[in-house]
Amino acid sequence: MRNKALTVPFVLWAMIFIVVPLIMIVWYGVTVEETPAYTEVVLEDGATYFQLEDGTLTTERPVKRAVVSLANFKRMLEPTYLKLLLRSLKVAVITTVICLLLGYPVALILTGKDFRRPALWLMLLILPMWMNFLLRTYSWMSILENSGILNSWIASLREAFPAFDAMLTRMGVGKKIIFLYNEKAVILGMVYNYLSFMIMPIYTVIEKIDRSLLEAAADLGASPRKSFLRVTLPYSLPGVLEGVTMVFVPAVTTFVISQLMGGGKVPLIGDIIQNQFGKSSDWHFGATLSLLVMVVVLAFMGALGRMDKEDETQKEVRIL
Repeated sequence: MRNKALTVPFVLWAMIFIVVPLIMIVWYGVTVEETPAYTEVVLEDGATYFQLEDGTLTTERPVKRAVVSLANFKRMLEPTYLKLLLRSLKVAVITTVICLLLGYPVALILTGKDFRRPALWLMLLILPMWMNFLLRTYSWMSILENSGILNSWIASLREAFPAFDAMLTRMGVGKKIIFLYNEKAVILGMVYNYLSFMIMPIYTVIEKIDRSLLEAAADLGASPRKSFLRVTLPYSLPGVLEGVTMVFVPAVTTFVISQLMGGGKVPLIGDIIQNQFGKSSDWHFGATLSLLVMVVVLAFMGALGRMDKEDETQKEVRIL
């Protein structure tokens, strides 16, 4: 209580970079730009006036102004945008599930008592994340493009092994395999970029589990499988939920990966929002879509929070 002054910088930072932008998004989201209706009036002396709907005369031509309206919310509910939102949710869920299926075993292996130098391997896993996000994505594009590394290797194998070439031909595979510019490529790019966000929290939580609980389970005759299901898995759920949140939220809002690896053929809701603030210059509709995504993300995080609280209660009951 004596050090309240130390919180002032953080409060100011939060106000400037969190509260103010949120207020701006809400304001733009619930308003539209409209030009007031007017009639041009030319008087006998040749002077030109503009008469508004309320009868007011002005010498200045009315310009666009922001007015509160629900028009953008009605537009947001059009099938086109709802389909994009559903596609974004589907891609984000698939990405999150794949990251969980890959990340949990990796975190479990790294925390094994017989695994040597886990810190080194963990550093190697997160090392690519230190590189620029765009650079990593372009690297995958150079690997998967039609004249890329992967297609070159496959072409070399087809030349070296005619049987392999005949098998691919029977399967309907052409000389060049299209890896990019589809939904699978977008998911691959997301999994690669967000996998470490799943591994890190799970690894941190499992590493902190009291080993005496596992030893006690073994002493009571529990098999390794049962020890995992009754001890490791329940106590690692907070890390799982945190990892799911850290992957799902950026996956549902991304636009760079879908634009580069999807080639514009797999538009997501993030692409539409970015386009509204960029090419279309319709900040009001872009803010409305941002509010929609924000509500979806908050609902998702709220559901995970309730699951976390229920898990804590169940753990306490199980321990007692």
